[in-house]
Amino acid sequence: MYTEALEQEINLLRQQNAELKQQLAATTHEFSATIARLEQQLTEAKNLSLFFDISADLLCIAGFDGYFQRVNPAGEKILGYSQAELLSLPFIELVHPEDQASTLGEMSKLSEGIKVFRFENRYRCKDGSYCWLSWTSVAHDNCVFAMARDVTERKATEEALKKFETKIKFLLQQTPLGIIEWNSAFEVVEWNPAAEKIFGYSAAEMLHQHALEIVPENQKDTVVEVIKSLLENRGGNYSLNENISKYGKSITCEWINTPLVDSEGNFLGIYSMVQDVSERLNFEAALRDSEERFRLATEQTGQAVYDYNVLSGKIQWAGTTEKFMGLTAEESEDFDIATWESMIHPQDRNLVTSLLTQAMAGKTRYQVEYRLQKKDGTYIDVEDTGVFLFNHEGQAYRMLGTLNDISERKKAESMLRQQEAQYRGIFETVNDGISVVDLETSNIVAVNPAICQMHGYSQTEFLNLKLTDYVHPHDHHRLEDFIKIIKAGGEFHAQATDIRKDGTSFDIEVTGKRFDYNGKPHAISVVRDISERIQAEQEQQRLLAILEATTDIVGIADASGRNCYLNKAAQRILGMSSTDNFPIIEVVGVSMLEKFQTEIIPTVLQQGIWSGESLMRSLCGEEFPVSQVIIAHKNEQGEVEFLSTIARDIRDRQQIEAQLRQQAQDLAATLQELQRTQTQMIQAEKMSSLGQLVAGVAHEINNPVNFIHGNLSYLEEHIQDLLRIIQVYQEKNTNYDAEFQTLHEEIDLDYIQHDLPKILNSMKVGTQRIRQIVLSLRTFSRMDEAEFKAVDIHAGIDSTLMILQHRLKEQPERPAIQIIKDYGTLPLVECYAGQLNQVFMNILANAIDALEERMGNNQIPTIRISTSVCNSHRIKIAIADNGMGMPEKIQQQVFNPFFTTKSVGKGTGMGMSISYQIITEKHNGKLECHSQPGQGTEFMIEIPIQQ
Repeated sequence: MYTEALEQEINLLRQQNAELKQQLAATTHEFSATIARLEQQLTEAKNLSLFFDISADLLCIAGFDGYFQRVNPAGEKILGYSQAELLSLPFIELVHPEDQASTLGEMSKLSEGIKVFRFENRYRCKDGSYCWLSWTSVAHDNCVFAMARDVTERKATEEALKKFETKIKFLLQQTPLGIIEWNSAFEVVEWNPAAEKIFGYSAAEMLHQHALEIVPENQKDTVVEVIKSLLENRGGNYSLNENISKYGKSITCEWINTPLVDSEGNFLGIYSMVQDVSERLNFEAALRDSEERFRLATEQTGQAVYDYNVLSGKIQWAGTTEKFMGLTAEESEDFDIATWESMIHPQDRNLVTSLLTQAMAGKTRYQVEYRLQKKDGTYIDVEDTGVFLFNHEGQAYRMLGTLNDISERKKAESMLRQQEAQYRGIFETVNDGISVVDLETSNIVAVNPAICQMHGYSQTEFLNLKLTDYVHPHDHHRLEDFIKIIKAGGEFHAQATDIRKDGTSFDIEVTGKRFDYNGKPHAISVVRDISERIQAEQEQQRLLAILEATTDIVGIADASGRNCYLNKAAQRILGMSSTDNFPIIEVVGVSMLEKFQTEIIPTVLQQGIWSGESLMRSLCGEEFPVSQVIIAHKNEQGEVEFLSTIARDIRDRQQIEAQLRQQAQDLAATLQELQRTQTQMIQAEKMSSLGQLVAGVAHEINNPVNFIHGNLSYLEEHIQDLLRIIQVYQEKNTNYDAEFQTLHEEIDLDYIQHDLPKILNSMKVGTQRIRQIVLSLRTFSRMDEAEFKAVDIHAGIDSTLMILQHRLKEQPERPAIQIIKDYGTLPLVECYAGQLNQVFMNILANAIDALEERMGNNQIPTIRISTSVCNSHRIKIAIADNGMGMPEKIQQQVFNPFFTTKSVGKGTGMGMSISYQIITEKHNGKLECHSQPGQGTEFMIEIPIQQ
């Protein structure tokens, strides 16, 4: 029963499993179809999104709420806004205010059921400008899909085209030329007001009329040939035809016809420009009749006569053209306006052509002077005079004129202007004041700027003055003499005082003469301001008084070196008279003669001045020192006019200066000695304090170390006894109780028995090491010895090395410094042990510093210490390192006080200076430094064995 029920249960499960598989297969198929459909929709969405992103036009999706829902990158680029900015703004705010109403009107079509609508409006860009957009919008569900194309350039082109068409229409209406457009049948399409005026027909009358309607019978065949040529597109042509006006009047017209073709060469029509030249032709005919008579007449005048055709640009010449400009008859026939312009001097060309244009526009007479180039390249001055001829419409079509050679007149005028400019320049620029006075009226008729500036008036103000207005009242009587002497033909000369506009007075020197001016007798006066000269003369007198009162020697000599002037002090000191004309070399000290002639005088002549101390000699032969200045006074040409000198007797000053110099030297020596003594005292105090500290530390360490070291031997004996007892106990009791066995294992008794002797031995070595260090400290400080006694030099060096042991060890940036001791056999040396140890400390510390600076070198840092006996009574100690060395310049300063090459805070610069004093002064020895860059440094100490 159990088996059958189980089989039924299994079959039921199998059946359910089969059903589940079918359902799973159906569901899987359905899911696969759904996935495929979704993948296809995703692909289509990606393609649409790609098209949305790469489109050059603005693509957007807008909601009915007035906001953009999405804008493609092209929209961001066109408008300049980011996607976030565009989505945050109502799109109607970006529309130009003038276009908002029409835009809203287009949007209202959505409510009318219109799904697609197109319009154009202006949108505001981020930079404030507006661009034109052409919109195509489609309403779908709850949004609007829209595409906009930037048509700003098209709008600008359309606007420019409208303006151009307006201009063309305006020109067609305003031009004086008749403008006619014909179609391919040569019928009138366009007929402007000028054409109406020429032919008398209105535009309405001529519209669609054939061209032959205005052509007389005898000219129709010719016109037909012209029409055929234009229709065959043989290019434009020019013709002179007879035509008939509306009232039957025969007129002669100039025609310029141009065929109109498109880009592919298709004929579109014909444009004609026409002008009535009947009056001009009649005039030309009448003019030709008189040309011969005119030519004969003009050849006798010496002028070149020209006839300028304004329309064609041709110029016809008559008269003496060949002689005038060097042109042949053939060259004259081909002459045109361009040739004439090319012959005008470049500097005159713009003016000449401008005046020609102005005369034509203003219908005035044309007259100008300019330079014209002849055929041979030379220029002549010409006077060009002409008159324009105008037709009944006021248009200039011709100009008649003459050219006169005015070169000789120009030369004469130029010379006259030059002379006038020269005289005017002299009159205007001379420093003296010049005035011209009418002798009959005593009025001032002309003044130059100098006299106005001199008196403080403007030229207009001065010409309105009377003579008595600016002459000082106490000199008015001289005015009468001035007028009287000048009228008599004499020359007036006097000194007087004038008054400025501000009321101040000044001294003048005036000279007057008579001359004719504008046919009347006048007086010309030259006024010179001599205030400065008078002041200089007064100043000279004051200076002379000063020179005479000074106690210094003041002298002046001429260019040859002979005396011209001596002040009273010089006369007294030298024993000479001011009038003595002696050579200045006679007052020069004998020992200074060579320097005076070869150095001092050449310097004065070249540089203009010399100053220094010299020797002078009096008439009685006494020489005395002076502080002297010699000056060469030169004229504008650089020539020496005279020499001057100022000399001060400095005998007393030299004595005082000698005393002061001696005192200064004594003070400097005393100060230097005080500085050295102070430095030594400070250093001695420091070393004394250091020695006391080292000795105290050594003493404090020594006592407990000796106590420990002394008890270690007893401790070792006791421990050995205890270990023997334990060993005997272990041998006698092989079976331990549980408690002892546990304790034995816990404390590891075997290991303690083995390690304890080692610990005692390490403690002995450590205390022995401490005792050695304490001994080195006591040896270095020498506090327990007399100040001056015989000592073991090697012990002092070793104690110093012991103290520096921490610096000699290996460092992270360098290996350990190797010490090589090359000790000789030395006797005990009498010395100041503590001070000598200080020298060893300074030298070794500097050597360590030098080796640390050479960290980048692979060489092992080494210090070698050598000792030896030399000369049987002296010892030598050499301490050398293999560091960077030092240049000679530094070696020379290494023992100077306060000299150091270390950075701030790392050295005082006193160590080697004090070491030098200890060796040389305290021990009567020598301390030398030998070094080469890159080869290391060696210090040599040499001291006597006995002092």
